[in-house]
This record gives sequence, C-alpha cells and structure tokens, in this order.
Amino acid sequence: MTINAGDIYWVDLGMPSTHEQAKRRPCVVMSRAEVNATGGTVVVVPLSSTLFKANAYRIKVPLAMIQVNPGQSLHDSVALCDHVREVDKQRLETYAGKLTRTAVTGVSLGLAYIFNI
Repeated sequence: MTINAGDIYWVDLGMPSTHEQAKRRPCVVMSRAEVNATGGTVVVVPLSSTLFKANAYRIKVPLAMIQVNPGQSLHDSVALCDHVREVDKQRLETYAGKLTRTAVTGVSLGLAYIFNI
C-alpha cells in the first residue's frame, strides 16, 4: 500500500495525556511517500471539526478541499498542526480521502510556522 502526503486515514490515537488529541479521528499524513515506504511509521496531523480553533498554525480545511473516499463522512475541518505526531502504520485504519494540493500546502505552512522554518 502506498501512503502519500495528503492522504487522510482514520487513526486511533489512544488515550490522551492532558492536552493531546486522542481517540479515533481523521488524520492527514504529512510525511513523504518515500519516507513512508521505508519505515514503519508515518507523520500525521489530526483533524478537528471544531472550526473556531483555526489560527496561524491550526489550518482550516474546507470540505471542498477534501477528496472524500466513497462511503466516508468528512466535514469542514481544522488541521491541528500543533498536534503533529508520528504513528505506527498499524494505527492507520480506514482510508477516508485526500487533501487537494492547495490544502496540503496550507497544512505544510502551518507546520512551518510551528517549527519556525
């Protein structure tokens, strides 16, 4: 299975520790396909449907910028770049869709803001 940047999967993030995102939620893969193919983990950014959270590093992603996989239910979302994390590929559950190239660029800019690069 090829996993690309911008792919959205349902991921079980487990139990939270204080302010971490948790439970089962859609996450955007942000690591490169070449990196994803060689290791057992991927880098993801969780999505939230709580739109008021959007700011310079929590990027609003309108449904129009999500190519939703048939049978999946996604909504206008916010990519929580400050909750970026590495997860084992085994945590990737159902493929939910893919962000447009423009949306991937927006999330990348949110990550650049977080890491000051």
